[in-house]
Amino acid sequence: MTFLARLFERTQPLASAETFASFYESTHLNVYRYIMALRGGRQDEAEDITAEAYLRAWKNRHQFDGSADAALGWVLTIARRILIDRFRIFSRLPETDLVDDLPDATLDAESILVAEERSGNVITALLTLPENQREIIVLRYVLGWRVNQIADHLGILENTVSVVLRRTLKRLQGMLASEGGPND
Repeated sequence: MTFLARLFERTQPLASAETFASFYESTHLNVYRYIMALRGGRQDEAEDITAEAYLRAWKNRHQFDGSADAALGWVLTIARRILIDRFRIFSRLPETDLVDDLPDATLDAESILVAEERSGNVITALLTLPENQREIIVLRYVLGWRVNQIADHLGILENTVSVVLRRTLKRLQGMLASEGGPND
């Protein structure tokens, strides 16, 4: 690959089908993990949201101009907006419609219990956090982002990210210890 081709791929990671496919292959698991950690719940729903986020990114790729790191942040923002939209739609439905739309309400409860069993109480504790704290924890510890990347992505100060991380980790540690988590 020539120098110009590598430069183009770094600055325009979504421009062509080839560079978008490469970007997708290297980032889709991060987006999926981000959604699962923010939302919890069913695997198929997280897969659907991941697919929808990349589809929207593909359709709007010409509006994006930046590096691969920035592109991942852009797709995460799209995924987060999809989650918010789904939550709004879900919360507006009458309760009877919700039960009718679920294929098997007990299966959903079983899958939640299995997920809690596999991950201990960590996922449950994460889901009780306010959304902004949960997102910072997910970006740092699930996706492995550095503090400065999180601050840039969320538009907040690095010091704020560090303080939120420290306080939230302390809170999670206390929650897990009181529930008989891994610290026992």
